[in-house]
Amino acid sequence: MSLRTLSTRQLRQELARRERGARQLINRRDKLQRRLDTILGELQDLGHDAATAMRGRGRRGRPPGRGRGRPAGRSPGRAGKRARNKVSLPEAIAASVKTGATVTPAEAAQKVKAKGFKTTSANFGMMVSNALSKDKRFKRLERGKYQRVA
Repeated sequence: MSLRTLSTRQLRQELARRERGARQLINRRDKLQRRLDTILGELQDLGHDAATAMRGRGRRGRPPGRGRGRPAGRSPGRAGKRARNKVSLPEAIAASVKTGATVTPAEAAQKVKAKGFKTTSANFGMMVSNALSKDKRFKRLERGKYQRVA
């Protein structure tokens, strides 16, 4: 598109369109910056220097000079020590839900955590849902609803 062939009205419309796009990108950048600031603050709270955390990242976020793969002895996605409990998740769910009660996986997860079950899982609700569907002490009533039967 050549600018010489456009009318003044068309030029103004094009400028307005570009300005809207720029505003959207600025808003997106600001939102990402707030998120990054939060993460850097959390890193600082954990004792990591935020400047060090950002420095030295090469292509695709890997430190320069590192090969592919993960360091030995670390599981992917694990952000700390694994939580240990005295009872298994199905046992904890059965202990926190009364016989005859109807619960959703989210409600069961809240009850289990309230009783002191420790987890570092990012998808704990899905783990509870899987445990409910496999446990014979729970009967599926409908999608997302389980009843404690025994």
